[in-house]
Amino acid sequence: MKLARTAAVAAMLIGAGVAASVSAAAQAKPAAAPAAAPVQLQSYTAPDQSATVGVPPGWKVTDAVGGAVVMSGTQGESITVGELFVAHDGAFQLGQKGPNGAFLTMPSSAKLTDKLVMILQQIAAVAGKPVPQVKFIYAAPLQMQAAMGQCGMFVISATGIASPGNGMGIFCSMADDSAQFFKSFLMIGSAPTAVAAQTAPIAQAVFKSYTLGPGWIQKMFSPYTVPTTASPMAPLASSQALRGILLSNALQQNALDVGFACADAGIVGNGSNWQTPRECGGFAPNP
Repeated sequence: MKLARTAAVAAMLIGAGVAASVSAAAQAKPAAAPAAAPVQLQSYTAPDQSATVGVPPGWKVTDAVGGAVVMSGTQGESITVGELFVAHDGAFQLGQKGPNGAFLTMPSSAKLTDKLVMILQQIAAVAGKPVPQVKFIYAAPLQMQAAMGQCGMFVISATGIASPGNGMGIFCSMADDSAQFFKSFLMIGSAPTAVAAQTAPIAQAVFKSYTLGPGWIQKMFSPYTVPTTASPMAPLASSQALRGILLSNALQQNALDVGFACADAGIVGNGSNWQTPRECGGFAPNP
């Protein structure tokens, strides 16, 4: 799960979409960039004890059930962690639910990025809101065990809605079960374009604080259709291994830390490769 440094640079064009460039002024000796203050979070546990997550000051939890926690900020920001979506394999039908309680129907063979777009558009359609036009600024795979299916990190922009904005996060799509149902797992932080850059480190801190309660790993990640024989996921989901794979390996290892940190390092904002750390593609020392 190693991302190229140049990929990390492209990944975090969160705010105004301004690429770092070298100018005559930029080639002057750079001033040392101040260390970013750590994001302060207050621990919150869902009423059903399914998950615990840190909540930033001034933010409010608007929903928390079944391992998912949704919170909102004061400037239109939103962070969702641990949201599961059940899909049935088939042609995508915007606004139409799938059979047997599935949130939607979509092809299980579709690309991971296309599945994410379908889910985001379905969320809007089901809520009676304008359907966003989603553009990927960056997408990269995350290497996971086979039982977790395909996973990746992403940075997107969304237009065609009341408040255009940007988002970033983690998305996984698991394999079909015996009845052609499959689950997808989403963690996403989004914000209006004007405040997206400053929301990026907040979203990172919230993602890293997320943990599942006892027993909820198996509830969330076992097949939707109860198998008649032992599930291939059972040995994994019945232990703490899945938590390690999903949270430690994907959300807390260096590749994602570097990618998210690059947003704060000045890829959006300082306009100078001389003030950007080497790990983000610039020339300044790494923090």
